Parts: sequence; structure tokens; C-alpha cells
Amino acid sequence: MLRRIRCVGLAALGLASAASANDALLAEALGRPAVPVAEVNGVVRTTSQVKGGDEPETETEVVDPRKEPSKALPSYAVLKSVVGNDARRAAGDPDRMIYTFTTRTVPKGSMGTGKAHVTSDGDDQESYDGTAEVIMDASGHPYISHIALRLQKPVGGFFANVKVIDFDYDFAPTPAAGFVATGMKAHVDVRALLFVHRDVHVESVLVPAIAGVPSKDG
Repeated sequence: MLRRIRCVGLAALGLASAASANDALLAEALGRPAVPVAEVNGVVRTTSQVKGGDEPETETEVVDPRKEPSKALPSYAVLKSVVGNDARRAAGDPDRMIYTFTTRTVPKGSMGTGKAHVTSDGDDQESYDGTAEVIMDASGHPYISHIALRLQKPVGGFFANVKVIDFDYDFAPTPAAGFVATGMKAHVDVRALLFVHRDVHVESVLVPAIAGVPSKDG
């Protein structure tokens, strides 16, 4: 039954033709309500791995976002600013629609552990190629389930060069009828001078405190 609702909903909102910016499907998805940080029921578990030294270094940290909101996963509410007004449909099928866009806005926040942190101030000086995946919830209404941001080109110079900055964000509905981030990944590849290379991977997931709250772990 759920699959049928999703198929009908996407077909009705425009799989028949290419869409311009801000079409009805994307506008509705971006307008869904976010769960406030104070109401996120669970903890955020972050695992960081740094490669480039003698051996890979891995650390794990668990925080309560209600007590440490600066380490909370990004709010669904910021997606309007991230996606902007120029998103275009790139691909679609009866279950999902993919939009592409370019942005300088990365969700503000800091993720990582003691030896590896990836921080965004919100408005970046660099441009990112983005994709947004829109699917249907159980009621047949669209929401954004995944956002991917990829740095368009390397930045820096001879002394320090950032080759890769990738961000991925996952979102899901909750029983309280709001939407919450369930996971985030970041990958940064940095080279300094000729001999220093660090490849950093950070992954944060929401671990629910009770059953029924969405999780990257299922």
C-alpha cells in the first residue's frame, strides 16, 4: 500500500515532463516541518578516521544533542537555504526524484572527535555541486531524504591544498510528524607542502532513545 501511495504521488506531481526551478514537488518537500533540536529523542554517535600518518587513527564519540546543541545533526529547516531557488530535476522514477543545484551554503555545524573535526560556518566561499533526493512519506507527501554536496574544484595553493570536501545528509519523518536528520558524512582530503597528506572521514548517526524514532542503523 505504501508503495502505491508513493507512486501515485510522484506521478501526479510531474514525472511527465522536465521541471523548472521551484516546482510543486520540491517546494512541498522543502516546506515540511523540522523537529527542534530540543525534541530530538536520541544521541549522536560520531566515528572519525584520519589516514595519512603512520597508521589510520579512529575515534568514536557519543553526545546528547539536547545537552550539546552545537554537535547536533543539521536541522531539516536549513534545507531551503542549502538548495536555494535554482534546483533542476535531473532524474526520476516512480519512487523518487533527483534534483541538482549549485550552492555556497553548507549546513552550519561541527562534527568529529578529538583529533578530527569538520566545521562549516554556513555560508562558504566555495561552490558545491549538490543533489537532493525527494521521496514520499507514508501519507504520500514528498520530503527530502538525502542531500549530497561536492566541492566543485580544489582550493588552496602550494603550501596547503584541499582536494576534496564531500558532505552527505540523510533525513526521515518521525512519529511526531516532523523531520529529523538521521545521519551525516563528511570527507576531506588535504595536502600540505609536498609531504603531508591527511584524508579525513567523519560519520555521525542518530541513535534513537526509544523505538519508533528513525535511525541510520535501522
